[in-house]
Amino acid sequence: MKLADPAHVAEQYRDSTRLDARVRIYELYDVSPERWIRWLFDRLALAPGERVLEIGCGTGNLWRENAARVPERVALVLADLSPGMLAEARTRLAALPFCFELREADAQALPFPDESFELVIANHMLYHVPDRARALREVRRVLRRGGRFIASTNHWTHFLEVRELVSRFGVTGVLRAPARDPDGFDLESAAEEISAVLDVSRLERRQSSLEVREAEPLLDFVRSLGHDGEIDVAALNAIRAHVERQIALVGSFHVGIAAGIVRARKA
Repeated sequence: MKLADPAHVAEQYRDSTRLDARVRIYELYDVSPERWIRWLFDRLALAPGERVLEIGCGTGNLWRENAARVPERVALVLADLSPGMLAEARTRLAALPFCFELREADAQALPFPDESFELVIANHMLYHVPDRARALREVRRVLRRGGRFIASTNHWTHFLEVRELVSRFGVTGVLRAPARDPDGFDLESAAEEISAVLDVSRLERRQSSLEVREAEPLLDFVRSLGHDGEIDVAALNAIRAHVERQIALVGSFHVGIAAGIVRARKA
């Protein structure tokens, strides 16, 4: 599976259905007392009056979940390549107690003037960008001098148990192989890529796990990654049976989740 294939990305994010199925399993079973979306927000270090851009904003979960914590006079621009995701963001964020702007935008050609923002955020999206080097140059261009960039991504071992499971039962093309992709954008490569255009100051990891206690949300996750009708029903049933056996034996199906952020600044 090529995460940055434009046809794959367009199919996966034409609306919020598939993304919602993937977010749900984290909401149900992440054992960490602090959810990812709050962990990430704490590290943005927003200041009153800043102008902020999130590229690949999806449905705006970061801002909906942290609405009460946004400082005064923050000017927020939420950008995404998918009109369907932006339409859902507009609905879900309608009650936010601060102003924001939604823009359809390709991260590789951002429609904003030079030095427009104090902070740019790319939350789990750069691995979907065909030309990351070009996108990172665009980030640098729209950042003001001294401006900050925060990019989040996964460690290569993220979801390894599920990747091994679907591979074992012959479900190919929906998840990355259970090995590191040398061309991917993961925590092993992210800092080096970003340092080509910005001054990287820190890499910070978050380790946790999912303790899945029902098979169906995990099956929904797997289904969400395939194209319609692509995944063999017999293979899905075999995965379900395996997960249910594990839950019966030990109380949960364990999935390691490992992600983090890279902080950088424009000199």
